[in-house]
Amino acid sequence: MATEPQIIVEEGAIIQTETTSPGMAGRIGIIGAFDSEVTDLTLVTSTTTAHSIFGTTTTEGTFKGTDDIDLLFTGASSLLVANITTWSNDTASTTLTNEKLNAALELLTNEEFDLLFIADELSDAQQTIVSTWLSSQMRNKYAHGQVAQLQKSTTAAYETSIATFQKNIYWICTQQYTYGGTVLSLNRSAALMAGTIAGMMVNRSLTAKIIPGVTAVTPEYIGTNATIGAKLLELNVPFLKCKNRSTKTHYCVNSKLPDGLDLYINRVRDYIINRIAVETFLGEIGSEKTIEGISNVMENIRYQCVDVLELLNDIEYSVEKTDSGCVDVILERLVFDDVITEIRITYNIEVQ
Repeated sequence: MATEPQIIVEEGAIIQTETTSPGMAGRIGIIGAFDSEVTDLTLVTSTTTAHSIFGTTTTEGTFKGTDDIDLLFTGASSLLVANITTWSNDTASTTLTNEKLNAALELLTNEEFDLLFIADELSDAQQTIVSTWLSSQMRNKYAHGQVAQLQKSTTAAYETSIATFQKNIYWICTQQYTYGGTVLSLNRSAALMAGTIAGMMVNRSLTAKIIPGVTAVTPEYIGTNATIGAKLLELNVPFLKCKNRSTKTHYCVNSKLPDGLDLYINRVRDYIINRIAVETFLGEIGSEKTIEGISNVMENIRYQCVDVLELLNDIEYSVEKTDSGCVDVILERLVFDDVITEIRITYNIEVQ
């Protein structure tokens, strides 16, 4: 039987899409213990969704990942969650063992996100595992910066532990912050900084900048703790210091990191690497047209990052075919302005 031609519109599933503004890198990959039996790698884009899947804190410190959700979303655009909690007869095991850490890192391997946060203080051996993984990920063009937590009682202990960190670091939290009238644990303090960094443009340094909402820190690196503060500065570990006690404002003394570079330089470097979209050229014939196509991708990256977003001063690059199956994209120079850490004020007095 003939029918009249028609077009039918039906409503399908609601699909959530993540939008990221140019110059922002707010996707956090988090490894931690959550109050949930969901252990598949899961993307969440709001606190409501995150809590509905991964629980709500009842006793702080039991599920450290769940504890951190709200603080991470102070700036994060999304969380990619690797839950390490295991259950037996309704009893949760939340200890981050080496086995669980390796399994979580395997879940996150070759996933696209910007910042790695682990909701626990790591041993030196565990940090070495993470540093090695971050380096291998960067080699595979998945650049992530870690926000870590570390609290030691001596300068020697800090020196030993900081040696386990490599170049893929955005912050090492060594203090507990008072935020919103609440003294946060070391874990939640690190989560606050992870959220704060995730919400910033990648070309923003934290050197000498006030951290919104932080009204006190423990320990303060003055007086009896001044020696540790001096050692942290020597090791390029950022920390907060009181700027004005009457207003309770606190600022980052210097956001230079263990690789000797400022936070903003490391973030811009990773932002550029992650956005060199040349994967589509794999499997293509290595002709002059293909080389030109890769060069066009690089020129677009240079234009957007240098001329439009002004993330850095210049990107100097070259693209060349080195053998029958390999094309080299060489970032010859990423040119940055240094961070101003000294301003000299000169005055003259004239008495007449």
